[in-house]
Amino acid sequence: MPFLLRDELRFFPNPPAIYLNHARPPKVRVTLLGSFHGGYHVLRELLSGALADRVNVVGVATDDPTQPFIHADKRLWRYPHTRDEELLVPRFAAEQGLPVYSGRVKTPEFFDEVFTEWRPQLCLMATFGQKIPTALIHFPALGFYNFHHSAGYWPSYPGPDPIAAMVLTIHKVSDVIDGGEFVARSHRVAIPDGINAVGMHRITWPQMGPFIRREVGALLGAPSTYPVADQSLVLQETPIAYRVMSRRGGVGQTQSAFAQWN
Repeated sequence: MPFLLRDELRFFPNPPAIYLNHARPPKVRVTLLGSFHGGYHVLRELLSGALADRVNVVGVATDDPTQPFIHADKRLWRYPHTRDEELLVPRFAAEQGLPVYSGRVKTPEFFDEVFTEWRPQLCLMATFGQKIPTALIHFPALGFYNFHHSAGYWPSYPGPDPIAAMVLTIHKVSDVIDGGEFVARSHRVAIPDGINAVGMHRITWPQMGPFIRREVGALLGAPSTYPVADQSLVLQETPIAYRVMSRRGGVGQTQSAFAQWN
């Protein structure tokens, strides 16, 4: 009588756990702080494809440029853009049934929202104009990371209006604005001469899907979530020079970050 796979448990009553545990690991609780095209494209990636099977977006904080504390006159909002672009994130999040917060983050109200209701294990930020309180930076167990336009070294173009950059960098969020530890950078994107910050966002962010999927997947401990052919769009094959902030706030010596194909 042939031995069939379905009979295996009868012959081996104490099989390895692989035969018994078919449950997927629990989804990671993720909070996004973002607005404009950056926040929209990161949120879209979190809610679609392979990442959607790994994460649970528990809340979204976004900028409302009509509020004075956003200082729209000093950020990319001062360039010509549409109201629809301002509402990309809150509208999309609301359509997905996600809780949305558009007030100050340095308030008891937001702390209660994050620490009591959302309880994120990972925080991601993209085009968000408020300084993050230290307590929130250290809250998520898997870290707090920002996507920021930059040059070929890090830190570069810190602040609210990086218009001369042609790559996207993901870095750890720290008390130094746009100065946290370097994680990875995207492929270069050609930016026409004379382009402003709004134009740069419109050009670069639609190309960043593979980069977002790869880096968020790595933060989750997951393998690459897109075909190998796409990886050439994301990582540089040569060493990337960047400058590292010392803990005392000064600029340390230049180091090289080597792209790794994993």
